[in-house]
Amino acid sequence: MANEYIYIPVNSDEMSEFAERFAKAKGIPVNQILANKCVSGKGKAMYRWIDKCLSKLTKDDTLYVVTHGTGAADALTIGSERNMGKNKQKRVNVNGNDTWEGGEWKSYTPDQLTSTLTKEGLPSTFVNLHVCACGGGYEGKMAPWASRLKDAMKQSFPKVQVTGYQGAFSVSPTRVAIIDKGALYPMNERAVTF
Repeated sequence: MANEYIYIPVNSDEMSEFAERFAKAKGIPVNQILANKCVSGKGKAMYRWIDKCLSKLTKDDTLYVVTHGTGAADALTIGSERNMGKNKQKRVNVNGNDTWEGGEWKSYTPDQLTSTLTKEGLPSTFVNLHVCACGGGYEGKMAPWASRLKDAMKQSFPKVQVTGYQGAFSVSPTRVAIIDKGALYPMNERAVTF
C-alpha cells in the first residue's frame, strides 16, 4: 500500500510547524513527517548511520519536500532558516500576523538537495516527489526549480517524477491550496510534473 510522507530538509521550528499543518490538512499521520534529528554538521552525518530517515519509503509512496521557495521564477535555491548557536528562531507578531524571525539560512541547489535525499536513504527506485516550495514550478529564463531537481536526480533516481507548484502555499486546517496572482487554487490545478 502506498503512503504519503513529508520530508523537512531544514529541520527548524518553523518548518516543523508548517509540516504538521500540511499533514493535518492532507490527512497524513504526523509520524510520517520525516527529518534528520540533527540540524547540521557532524551530528547530522552521524545520525544518518543510525537512521536514514527516507530509507523506508517504497517506489509507490509519495514524498512532499517542504521548504521555502522565492515564490518567483528563476530561483537558484530553496531553503529555510534554522536554529544555529545563539541565533534561534522565534515566533513574533507583526501587525496582527504571526511570523518567524531569527535563525540562520540553509539553502539547497537542485544538486545539493539530490545529494541530501541520497544521503538520507531515498531508494533509487523512487518515483513520486513533490517540491512544496513557493514558486518551484514557475518557468522564467531558467527551467522551473522542480525541473532542474528532476535533471539533477535522473542519474541516481532514473524513474523519479518531480512536481512543482506555480504559486505560493496556503495551508488551513482542512486544505492545502496554491495562491497564484491573488486567486486560490487546489494543489493539482497549479501543479507541473517533470
